[in-house]
Amino acid sequence: MNEPPACRQAGVTELRKLYRHMKRTMKLFPILLIFMAALGCKPTPSGDANLSTPLAKPAKGKFATADFAIDEPASDQVQEWTYVAKESGHYQIGQAWVEVLSGGTVELSVIAGGKVIREDYVVRNTAVHRFECRIDELAVGETIHISVKPSAGTKYRLGYMIAFATPTFPGAKVFHVADYGAVGDGETDDMAAVHAAVEAAKTAGSGIIRFEAGKTYRVIGLKDFTEEYVLDLRGAKNIKIEGNGAKMLLHPPDGLSMVEESENIQIDGFVIDYLPRPYYQGDIKKIDVDNMTMDIDVPERYPVPQIGKNEFHAPFFGRSFIPDYPGARSGDGNNIYVEEVKQRGNERQLRVHFKKNADGSHTPDSKMQERVQRAYDEGATEFVVPHVKYGHRGGYTKIMYSSRVKLSNLRYYCVPYFWLSIRHNTGPVTLSNVDLQTPNPETELLVSWRDGMHIKNGRWGTLIEDGDWDGAGMYDDTFAIYSRALKIVSQSDNTITVTPNFMGKEPYLWRVGDWASIWTPKQERLKGMARVIRVEDEDGKNFKVTLESMPEGASPDDIVLHEESVNRGTLIRNCSTTDIGTEYSSTRFRCVGLTLENNDFEDFHFWFHPHWIGGQNGPRPRDIIMENNRISDNLDKANFDNALNCILRGNEFEGVTLNFSGSENILLKDNKWTGSDQKQLSIIAKKGSKIILGKGNVQNGSAAKLKESMKSDESSKIENNQKIN
Repeated sequence: MNEPPACRQAGVTELRKLYRHMKRTMKLFPILLIFMAALGCKPTPSGDANLSTPLAKPAKGKFATADFAIDEPASDQVQEWTYVAKESGHYQIGQAWVEVLSGGTVELSVIAGGKVIREDYVVRNTAVHRFECRIDELAVGETIHISVKPSAGTKYRLGYMIAFATPTFPGAKVFHVADYGAVGDGETDDMAAVHAAVEAAKTAGSGIIRFEAGKTYRVIGLKDFTEEYVLDLRGAKNIKIEGNGAKMLLHPPDGLSMVEESENIQIDGFVIDYLPRPYYQGDIKKIDVDNMTMDIDVPERYPVPQIGKNEFHAPFFGRSFIPDYPGARSGDGNNIYVEEVKQRGNERQLRVHFKKNADGSHTPDSKMQERVQRAYDEGATEFVVPHVKYGHRGGYTKIMYSSRVKLSNLRYYCVPYFWLSIRHNTGPVTLSNVDLQTPNPETELLVSWRDGMHIKNGRWGTLIEDGDWDGAGMYDDTFAIYSRALKIVSQSDNTITVTPNFMGKEPYLWRVGDWASIWTPKQERLKGMARVIRVEDEDGKNFKVTLESMPEGASPDDIVLHEESVNRGTLIRNCSTTDIGTEYSSTRFRCVGLTLENNDFEDFHFWFHPHWIGGQNGPRPRDIIMENNRISDNLDKANFDNALNCILRGNEFEGVTLNFSGSENILLKDNKWTGSDQKQLSIIAKKGSKIILGKGNVQNGSAAKLKESMKSDESSKIENNQKIN
């Protein structure tokens, strides 16, 4: 066993019991630094902060706080810190860790606004114990109190940050877009006027940019396929975009916003749509498998389609639709790569010509004829066609290298490619009531050609709440939450040369004081963790990381993870998906410390995994909590590949098999399986998986039926432990 799961804001008692149930691997870490920070707060009474920690190199991004380092030796004393809130709103404790350096235990307590947020009992271990947490509402003058109490003679060190997560704009000047020439009649191009208002607020150093309720702002700008952003907030600070429910009608490939190296930003209250639409649909009249063509008729609700070849983007596919039953708007289908669209009769009678392979994709050898054959065999009724110029092109809403950013009360009808790109952020990011749903579910099958939420390398967890999405109308992952793994190329003393396992290198993510973990090549075992003291970039794909000490046995081909950018502390709550579309809602969770609670996910396929396309390109999914969710999955299985230290509690799995492969320390409690037929298994454990069944798990109301519907191979174990309550 590599590490115990972090205690979270609930379930402390059962986790303590689970701790005792686990085998612990002990390892001593050398002592160099104690690292801690706080935003707008003052520590008492442990001592003053020494603001002397240098960065290994200039780090990219707008950090929510200054970084405080306390240069004092490891402690075996009780320590306490109290932070007084200066603003009302949400707070996060992030990049928070405790390392126990000797035998014994350390009791960690976080109390906010008089409420116990978490109580952790930490022992010496190969892994450093993390305690990131979220404080939903704190009033001015209320406190966050953190205390550490070691048992007699126990040494430890710790670090953490506190960040204010709610954007606020006291005293900000109002900039009306109408004053800069915006008309809002749905016809006039208002792009230049909006840009002028945004620039005026940025120049002023703060501002509220106000749109008028009930108006439609047509924003076009350049017409040469340049991807522009309506709200260009690069380098901005203290700006709120106030939509008041107005409609923003974009021209592809433009995106709503670019928030980059920015702080204290909110975009609120818009409906977002595109004209021209990045797709159209056609009723299938004929499928010719041998000649790789499909004849379609395009309904009058779409403009007359432009035809021809797409000259701009290689991975260019349409989507077949095989309905679940006659007349259904839910179903299945395949991405079929398009060569050309020609007219076969009148301007709405078209012939789609398909490519032989998935040219330009990550799987370019995939054969299209098999997918065309399936459409023929299974009775596909419609085909979703990308716009010949604007499909699969642009349309991002981006938040990058930023802190304290909130998107709220936004309703997107569709986007031309990916939807939200949330990457490399250095402080809290919140998505509150941000929807992607078609206004016409009775007819439309698409809301995005690719991923919905592409969330990567967050130093702080992202809060996603109250979102509603047509997940089956996103033709890739609803969520792709991940960070990249590295591989050791060589090692000398305490310096490792690393290279990315997938795509490009990212040395700019690393900072002095960050934690790195080193794992065996397939992440079966954690060899150890250590803190970063230097980062040196090199030509080509490699860069060097110098650690305070080298974990024992570290060697070439081992996996290295940057523990501070694994999106730890991400919370998805009170969200829903529908089954409208030709897909299912899919996920790729290659992250750590994720919580999903109180969600209603229809036709939703979970996949927790560290690997994709030939290797270990992300972290082993660890410390995952799923609580009080309803999940249905037409693919039957929710896959947990190599998962570690996960809690699934109080969920309803409708027609879902939990499929664990190489997964350890998985606790299931108070879950119910419904809608399963007699042949379907509820739990599968294979390849060395270790599953613990606590109290309250039933299938169709019966614990006995659940027991009958479980299966494990010889290397795995499903243990019934009713003492964990």
